[in-house]
Amino acid sequence: MTDTRERLVRIEERLEQCATKTDLEALRAEMHKGFSEMIKWIVGTAIVMSGTGIVVMTFVPNNAVPKAPPPAPLPPVVIYTQPAPAALPKM
Repeated sequence: MTDTRERLVRIEERLEQCATKTDLEALRAEMHKGFSEMIKWIVGTAIVMSGTGIVVMTFVPNNAVPKAPPPAPLPPVVIYTQPAPAALPKM
């Protein structure tokens, strides 16, 4: 009988430490809030990383290799006009 009473006292002490329904609901709400914040951070990080990747893929290949200097322009075409022939004497 005394053993049963001692066991019953220990069980009642454990029951006081167990979570109640309101405790579980509060925990559920807190976990939901934490998960939604985590999802926001993951999506934001993915957007930033995608933007960074696009910038790197766009600007680095275009600016990493030194560009060859433009070819030298061709010399201008110069046309010299010939003096008009002198009038031939009439014969």
